[in-house]
Amino acid sequence: MTDFRPSIEDANEARSQIEEGISRVRDFLPKDKDVKVGLGWTEREFTKEKMKGASGMAYSGTYIEIDFNSNVEGWKDAILGTAVHETTHSFFYEKIGFNHEHDQLPIWRYIIDEALTQNITEKIAPEASEPWRKEHSKQKIAEYWEKIKEEELDRNYQFPDPLYINKNEGGYPNWLGYSMSYLIGKELLKEYRPEDFPELEKEDVITAGNQIFNKD
Repeated sequence: MTDFRPSIEDANEARSQIEEGISRVRDFLPKDKDVKVGLGWTEREFTKEKMKGASGMAYSGTYIEIDFNSNVEGWKDAILGTAVHETTHSFFYEKIGFNHEHDQLPIWRYIIDEALTQNITEKIAPEASEPWRKEHSKQKIAEYWEKIKEEELDRNYQFPDPLYINKNEGGYPNWLGYSMSYLIGKELLKEYRPEDFPELEKEDVITAGNQIFNKD
């Protein structure tokens, strides 16, 4: 007999957690359009071992995909956090008119996107830890900041992007971009509201980064 994953019970629980995550974002950010969710099962070792059983991607202001594995301890909190994370991405894409299928996003703008997304997830879904946020210290990121400013900000984001996800030897440490974006977001939130982030520019990224990473 064929073994289908997820079970109906786990699929329903996943949908409930995702609905909760989307609802939290809608209560916090001025999102205008509804979000469609593609929900699936994953056996990817990276997702199970590094992401607590849930991963996702936002493609546009109206569509996100989430994969999960309910055999991983803590998957319910992880899928809640993933829903918040990806729905916040979709808010950002809605406001800038972006679609991953046919548009290009420069790295400086993706930094702003991730800066918002990670800080909102931390704020409204504190039970869902995202280890990549704090994987690297500001001192570690500072070692790469000048190189990032000179070589990365104006190129287009790719998925998976080596500044953010690097499973290979050499290059940037894995998750460096996430930790960097998280700290830049903290700095930007001192001056701007979350709903202002889609209007921010490359100069705002540089100013915030210099403030954090150029300090002794």
